[in-house]
Amino acid sequence: MSETVVSNMPTDPDAWVKAQLRDISLKRLRHGVSVWALRVLVIGGALALWQSLVAVGWLDPFVVSSPQAVGTFLLENLGTGKFWADVQVTVLATLIGFIVASIAGVAAAFVLAQSKHLHDVVDPILTFFNSMPRVAFAPLFVVWFGLGITSKIVLAFSLCFFIVLSGALVGLTQVDSDLNTITRQLGANRRQHFLKLVLPNALPSIAASLRLALIYGFLAVVVGEMIGSSNGLGQQIAFYSGVLRMDAVFGILLVLGILVSAAVALLRMVENYFLRWQ
Repeated sequence: MSETVVSNMPTDPDAWVKAQLRDISLKRLRHGVSVWALRVLVIGGALALWQSLVAVGWLDPFVVSSPQAVGTFLLENLGTGKFWADVQVTVLATLIGFIVASIAGVAAAFVLAQSKHLHDVVDPILTFFNSMPRVAFAPLFVVWFGLGITSKIVLAFSLCFFIVLSGALVGLTQVDSDLNTITRQLGANRRQHFLKLVLPNALPSIAASLRLALIYGFLAVVVGEMIGSSNGLGQQIAFYSGVLRMDAVFGILLVLGILVSAAVALLRMVENYFLRWQ
C-alpha cells in the first residue's frame, strides 16, 4: 500500500502543478471555442432558414423583411454620421439613468438594511411604486421634461432604481445567521462585520441586479424615444415602422441587441474582477 502511494506521488511538484494548470487552460480554451462555434452555428442556421423561407415565398418580405435586406440597410447606414449620432444619444441617456439609479439604489438599500423599523415602514410604499408599469409613464415624462434627453434619463432611472434596490437589499439583509454569530463572537466590530461579511455576501446579488437594470435601462430609453423624441434609435424605429421599412426596423433592433450584449458583457467582466475571490 505504501509503495503504491509513493509511486503515485509526483517527483517534481512544480512541474506537476504547471501541467495541471496547462490542462485546465486547455479545457477552458476548448470549452470557449465549442461555445462560440455552436453560437455561430445556431445564429447562422436561423438566418439561413429565415432567408430560405422568404425566398420560397412562405414568409412575406414586406412584413418580416429578410437577412439580405437587413444587411443592405446596415451597409448603407452604418457609415453615416446621423446613425451614430442617434446611437450616441440612446447610449448616453441609458448610461446616465443607469449610473444614477445604481448609486441611488445601492445607497437606499444600505440605509434600509441598517434599520428594520424603517424597512418595514417604507416596504409597502416601495412595493406600490414598483408595481406600477413605469413604461406607461413615458408620455407623462415627455410632457413634464420635454422631448430631449432628460425625459429618457428619468424613465431609465425609474426602471433601474427599483431593480438595483431590490437586488442590493436582498444581498445586504440575507446573511447566514451562523456567520453573523461567528463574526460577532470573534470580536468583529460593526465596520469589520460589514466589510468582511455583509458586503462580500451582497456583491453577487448587486451585480446580478445591475446587469438586469442595464438591460431595462436600454428598454426604457428606446421606448421613451419611440413615444416622443427628435433623435435616438427609438425615434428611428418609430419612423421606419411608420413608413413600413421592416428591413430598417430589424437592422436597428440588431444594432441595439449588439450594443446591449456588449454592455452586459463589459459589466460582467467588471463583476468577475471584483468577485475573483469566489
